[in-house]
Amino acid sequence: MQALDASASQLRPAGAAGAVALAFLISLAIPYLAGPRLRRLAREESGPGIRPRRQWALSGLAIMLAIACPLLVLGGAAPELRAVVVVVILAGLAGMANDALALPKAVLLAMAVAIAGLGVAMGIAVSEVKPPFTSQMIRLGAWSFPASIAWLLGVAYAVILLRRLPRLTAGAIAMIAATFAIAALAVGASRSAPAAGLLGLVLAAAAAGAARPGYPALGSSAHWSLGFALGAMTIVGLLKNTAFLVLGVPLLALGVPVGEATYAIVYRVGRNRQRLAVAQRWELLHEALMRAGVSARRIVLLFHLATLYLCLVALALVLLVPITFLAKLLIVGITLPLGFAGFFLAARMCSAPQETSEEQVDMFGVPLARIDMAGALDRIDQFVEEGSPHMVITSDTPSIVRARDDAEYHEIVRAADLVTADGRGVVWMARALGLPMRERVSGVDLVKQICQRAVEKRYSVYLLGAAPGVAEEAAAALASGCPGLRIAGTHDGYFTEQQEAEVIREIGEAKPDILFVALGAPRQEKWIRRHMAELQVPVSIGVGGAFDVFAGRVARAPEWMQRAGLEWLYRLLREPRRLPRMWALPRLVWMTLWEALRRR
Repeated sequence: MQALDASASQLRPAGAAGAVALAFLISLAIPYLAGPRLRRLAREESGPGIRPRRQWALSGLAIMLAIACPLLVLGGAAPELRAVVVVVILAGLAGMANDALALPKAVLLAMAVAIAGLGVAMGIAVSEVKPPFTSQMIRLGAWSFPASIAWLLGVAYAVILLRRLPRLTAGAIAMIAATFAIAALAVGASRSAPAAGLLGLVLAAAAAGAARPGYPALGSSAHWSLGFALGAMTIVGLLKNTAFLVLGVPLLALGVPVGEATYAIVYRVGRNRQRLAVAQRWELLHEALMRAGVSARRIVLLFHLATLYLCLVALALVLLVPITFLAKLLIVGITLPLGFAGFFLAARMCSAPQETSEEQVDMFGVPLARIDMAGALDRIDQFVEEGSPHMVITSDTPSIVRARDDAEYHEIVRAADLVTADGRGVVWMARALGLPMRERVSGVDLVKQICQRAVEKRYSVYLLGAAPGVAEEAAAALASGCPGLRIAGTHDGYFTEQQEAEVIREIGEAKPDILFVALGAPRQEKWIRRHMAELQVPVSIGVGGAFDVFAGRVARAPEWMQRAGLEWLYRLLREPRRLPRMWALPRLVWMTLWEALRRR
């Protein structure tokens, strides 16, 4: 059962499935077949300062055989695949020699050039390309040999660099190889496209088998095999296509490995160390992220997500072959900056924040308290004990943006006695700016916790706002959930200017310790600020739509969505009229990105 027909011009689904299954099983099973003693010795050699040669030999053998065997057994007589098998085996053996002997870099470079040269001589070469805006192929002539060697070495080296971050290579290569396989089969303009598709599928399966937890560490042997196989795949799969497909798709799919190498070069040039030193170790992007306090596990996740994003962009461009070259450039011009912005912000959010002894941080002019729920409750206790009027604001994403646009609201926020971060988005963007925020303190949760504390401390609360009847329902629900809660009074938020004096008088006569105001931002904060002196309530808090939640008029997002920071999405799906408010989220992201880049 061959994966390719006799002329290697058609890919047989059954044979391809068998090759993929064989590659995955070999990669997955060899560490188990090595025997318990070797596996135990491999685990014992993973301590600091010890080169885990047995792990590297075990994983290198598994990856090398997982790529070579399916191509030999089921690949038929395709000359490209025979050449790839030779290159992969030689690369794996060269990597094993490095694992065992720690060869000098000059020797490794000579070996890599020799392997690449042999592969090009056997037919893994770009001989002609079709430039944009033309329909004719241009032969590379004498440039074919050096250009093919340089490309093959570049891809292999980019993959080998991934070795410095354990558990990254297998997942990334699986996604990249699958992308190339789909691209080659979708475009299919060359005779070698089916062979390239098979190679990509086999390579993806071999890498996927090594992606399981507990797999022996991948050393030079595995990385050399994967790197040279991937380099050969990029050449074989996109022959006789446009320059965009030959260069653009591989560069997109290989975004993470290329980004690692590019950062090393840019960083050294930026540090005025321009001298080329082959034996000198260069800092890679993931190592810079580690210096910034991002854990290795999160870096692997970030890089995998970045690889997935870039691979999807590459596939979209491949599947949109009929559109013009300029349209593809426009797509790349939009998606790449968006991807970079997302990666940059995510990395900043995962990095360790700056240490500070300050109790609050300034986020675009909003003084956010570095406080958790327990700390917020303690501060409110302090305010009640003092007896004088205090104002508490829970600042969500629209509030941060509003403070930038509304001078009056900005002044109110600056003068408030306590401003908490209400929303995951605020906490995440604060961390992206390097601000040491602890956690969110949302309005709904704060109201509930205050009511529980009020029972213990014998505080009384007053509920003002929302539609007629809602405040009463919310008060009843809070009293039911917090037995013994003293409700000083309730009043809806639909009062006129003429009725305002009467509402203030009622609150003054009730003398609550805490006033919850649900008039919607920024009206509630402006109302509180305007009447604080008259009300003489120790603590006044704007709570937005909290009464509707407690009254059961509005359902709150499931717990998992709250933990994931997706409560805004749940409310938007249930209340599409909130869509204009959501404009604040991309604005805050843009503000954060601009400020973070400016600081860098």
